[in-house]
Formats: sequence, structure tokens, C-alpha cells
Amino acid sequence: MGDVHLVRHIHLQEMRVIKILRQDLAADPSAQARFLREARLATQIKHPNVAILYDYSRLEDGSFFMVWEHIEGQEVGDRLRRQGPFAIPAALQLGIQALRGLEAIHATGVIHRDISPDNLMITEDRRGQLRMKIIDLGLAKDLGPNPNLEITQAGTFMGKLQYCSPEQAGPSQSQSLDRRSDLYSFGLVLYEMICGLPPFESESPHGFIFKRLSEDALPLSGRNPAVPVPPLLDQVLRRALARDPDLRYPDAVSFILALEKVGSALSSAATQEVPIPPAYRQAPLPATQPLTPALPAPPPKPRSSSEMTREEKFELLAQIEKAANRSREGDQLIAKAQAAISAGQIEEAKAQIARVEASNPRAVGLDELKLRLANAETRRRERQAIEETERALETYLTKRQLPLARFALQSLLDLAPQHGERANFERRIVALAEDLDRAAKVGSTLAEGRDALGRGDVREARRLLEVLLKIDPERSGYDALRQEIAASEREDREAVDLAARRRRIEALLEGGKVDDAQRELDDLARIGVPRVTVASFQERVDAVRQTREALGAASRLENAFRAAIDSRDWLAAREAAQEFGRYQPESSRAAEMYSEIDRLEAVHRREAGVEQGVRQVETFLAQGKADQAELALKIVIQLDPENRHRRRLERQIKSLKG
Repeated sequence: MGDVHLVRHIHLQEMRVIKILRQDLAADPSAQARFLREARLATQIKHPNVAILYDYSRLEDGSFFMVWEHIEGQEVGDRLRRQGPFAIPAALQLGIQALRGLEAIHATGVIHRDISPDNLMITEDRRGQLRMKIIDLGLAKDLGPNPNLEITQAGTFMGKLQYCSPEQAGPSQSQSLDRRSDLYSFGLVLYEMICGLPPFESESPHGFIFKRLSEDALPLSGRNPAVPVPPLLDQVLRRALARDPDLRYPDAVSFILALEKVGSALSSAATQEVPIPPAYRQAPLPATQPLTPALPAPPPKPRSSSEMTREEKFELLAQIEKAANRSREGDQLIAKAQAAISAGQIEEAKAQIARVEASNPRAVGLDELKLRLANAETRRRERQAIEETERALETYLTKRQLPLARFALQSLLDLAPQHGERANFERRIVALAEDLDRAAKVGSTLAEGRDALGRGDVREARRLLEVLLKIDPERSGYDALRQEIAASEREDREAVDLAARRRRIEALLEGGKVDDAQRELDDLARIGVPRVTVASFQERVDAVRQTREALGAASRLENAFRAAIDSRDWLAAREAAQEFGRYQPESSRAAEMYSEIDRLEAVHRREAGVEQGVRQVETFLAQGKADQAELALKIVIQLDPENRHRRRLERQIKSLKG
């Protein structure tokens, strides 16, 4: 996915590795997402046996890049090609380190999916000790709940076929990958590190893929005669390379413990004194023993029949008869074995041949029969291999796994170059490749159309829809985008209509037509407008209604208050003020009403007192009581200095006094 450069940090003066997303992938959204995903996953892993990611950013031209730790050393694959197998103690030490790195990766909920000799780097620390580091998380997969981290398309294979697990390369996709897949891949690498050979024999470069689907790995012991392997290490690798994931080590820690046990056993064996059993000790030669070995005694001379006794002759005849019977029985067994081979009954033929060997190992025709059986077995294995490869090829084609289908076809042609269905399979693979390429273009165009819709560019989305119509014969992508465009346009129309209705409702509310606004809102609810939108409108209508109701009530109470004031019904006025305070407790109007009532009532009482005083003055004058009238007038003047009757009453009092 990237171009890799070795660089030096201009400030730290330390070597780094920069990986830049390739120019031909820079505009591909899925490639960008996978590149970013690699960086995000790498930041979760902090371990000395895993390469360190220092930074992730973007250049001025838009290219994404990552800054990685520079590991000065060599890949395991390069080391194997140059120097051959590792010494077993070194392989164990490096293997344990790699598994510790894998455990750190798995602990974050991630599987690597691309463990191979090219992604394992060997370097030296400051003490000169070898250290293993895992690199390249480009194909790593997060097993967490976020499905967007897995960015693949139909027919895409993740990983290197030579080092993938059976569940990775197998035709069945019902079994999901987990960390045991990485452990199997590392088991393949460790196997090669120890003996320098893969754990499967195959005449073709592709056959080993199918070997792991149907056969167990070859024993590590004896795989390379030049590399003696302890039986315990053989057992450890056998378990790591079990075809069934449930039979493998459940996690990297279990694998590490098994390798450490092998290492401890090797260390003990290296320092242990091995005693020589007495039976193998060389005894001293007697003094009288000759220095040269004695010649063997000559065989006894056979006797003639005339020298045999009667009993010996009968015994000889019986032996001859037994030999003849065994010969006849052997011939029958050989005939049965030959018939079984001809009928393809290999196990029955093996049983008959075993009986022949048990009764007469030197039977005439036995060697030829064994050769026929071996040839028959070879042909059967070839047929089985062809049939298995055919089934795998059919499955890969059905599952649309193009890389695996190509490998399967190559393996099939290695087994049967003149296979009768060759042309048909080749045609189907070409068709699948074209279909997947077309599907990729459809997917890319569909993604561009959705992106255009996201930007609100419906015109560009419709242009891409026309492109899909030409390249999508099944119309799946075309129909999907067409429906999304229609939904987007419908949403736009609904948004415009909703905005118009909002303006209409606001206008009705401003005009005081709350009931009309409510009817408009009820229409919105009936046409399927989202509840949240209806609820927001309803809040506005309710607020206006409450405001208007409050204004109406306030107006009613104001009128009642004013009428009570005009009629000087102070009790009714106070009742109106009290009701106003209950209805609008936050308003200060009730307090103003009470204040006005108190003021006007005081004025009213004073005016009533003045009028009563004037009448009292007039009564005293009528009775001729000038002094009482004068005193009463002074009280009136104190209450109302500007009283309109003052002058008249003063003249009358003066006239009465005479």
C-alpha cells in the first residue's frame, strides 16, 4: 500500500522509516481508511517486540504518511535464505519474543493476519542479544464491536497464502478468524526457522495450501536429517499446527510456556552427565584370548534320504505338505488381493497382502503385488487430490474468492494438466475477475454518489447514477443510489414544505389565530412529520395560547377592578386584585392594584368626612349655634383647605355672630 523511505530526523539525528500511501491509492477512500486504520491500531500497541509508530499525518499534496521505528537488522525470511535454519536455542529464544509481541497485539483485541518471515525482523540490542520484532499491521483486524474497521470487498483475501491458517485459506467462511489463526501462521514460520523446510511436501508451489486443509503437518523430527529435533519440540509444533483451531494453543502465553519448557529441557540435557549402561561397557580381554578372531565353523553337511530314519522321512513329508498348503493359500490370498486392487478396494487388498506376508513372506508374486498396491494407492491419492482440489475450486468460485480460485486452478493443473474442465474453469475465473472488477467499480461509483449526496450535490449524484446504469448490469448499485437520491430529493421537498408551514404557523400565531395554527399543526402530524418537529411546533402554539389566555384573563380582571373602583366597591376591587395575584404570581400588577385601592379608599373616606363636616356646619348654622358651626368649619378646613363651601360658610358664621 505504501512507498517506504529510510530517513534521518533533522533534530534528533535518529533514523526513521516513513511509509507514504502510494499515489495510485491516494484517492481511494477504502485505501485511505485502511491506511488510517493501520496507524490507529498501531498506536494501541506498546511493546518492545512490536515496531513502534511515531506519527501519522498528511503532506501538502494530500498524501498520507506514517513515521515508524527503524529496525536495523534483517527479516527472518532473508536470514533463512542466506544462512539456513537457526540453531534450536536461538529459534526458541526468538520465537518466544515474537509470541510476546503477538500477545501484546492480541491483548488490544487485534489479530495481525499477516504473520510471515517477511514481517518478522531480527535485530540486536545494546548488549548484542538478538531481538525479534513484529512489523506491518496493514492487514490487522480489530475484533472489537466496531464493524467499520474491517474494510474489505467480496473476493478479497487477506494475508500471504503460504503462511495463512486453514481457516484463512479454507473454502468455508462459517468460521471467523481469531488469535489462534495468528498462532498457526507463526507455527509455520517457527517450523521453517528450525528445520529450514515447510511442514508440507508438495510438487507444486500451490499444493501446500490444500495440504494443510486435508493433511497434518509432517513431523518436525526427521524433516531435515541434518537438524536433530527433540521429541518434545516436535510435539509443541504439532499442536501449534493442528488443523482444528480448538486443538491448538488457545493463546500466545500457552505457546510461550510450551517453548520455555522445551528450552529448559535442552539446557538440562546440555549439562547432564549421561551414564553408560553396563551392557555397553567394554570388558577387558583375557590374557589367553587370541588377538585375531576365530574363523566361523563350517556348516553341517546335508544328509541324503537314505541316511534318514523313518520318522524323519514322515516329518519331512509333512513339512512339504504344509509348505504346499501355504503356497496354495498364498496364491488364493494373492488372487483376492489382485481382485481387490482391480476393484479399487485398497484396504481389503492391504489386509490380504498382510495375511500373505504373515503366512509366507517369500511368496511368489508378493513383491509385484505390493508394487501394484503402491501404484493403486498413488492413483487413488491423485484422484482424491484432484477431487478435493475440484471441490475447493468450485467453493472458491461460489464464494467469489478470486485469488484462492486461481491458486486452486493452478494446483489442479499441476495434478492433471489435461483436465477435461480446464477451459471451463479458466473461463469462469476470467468471468469472476471481470465481475469483481465491475463490482469494485460499482462500489466505488456508489460511494462517490453517496458522498455527493452527503455534500448536497444532487446534480453530481445523478451524473454518477447514469454511470452506474452503464456499468452495473445487475442494477443493485444503480437501484440503491437511485433510491437514495429519491429519498434525498423527497427530504429536500419535505424540508421546503416544512419551512413554509412553519412560516404559516408563525404568521397565524402573530395574528392571534391560535386555533387556526393548531389545525395546521394537526395536519402536519397526519402527514407523517417526525414527532420531534411536531412537538417543537406544539410548544410554540401552546406558549402563544397560554400567553393569550393570560392576556385575556388579565384584561378581564382589569375591567372588573376598574368597575369596582368606579363604583367605589373596595371589597370587589380587592377580590379582583387577589385573583390577579393568583393567576399571575410573577406580575407586580396585583401589588399596584392594592396600592391604588388603598389610595383611592383613603381619598374617598376624606371626601366623605368633608361632606359630612359641611352638613354638620350647616346644621349648627340652622340651629343658630355660631360657635359650634365655627369649630366644625375649622375641622372641615383641616381636611380640605380648598373646600368650595368655605367662603360661604365663613360669611354665614360671621353674620350669625352679628
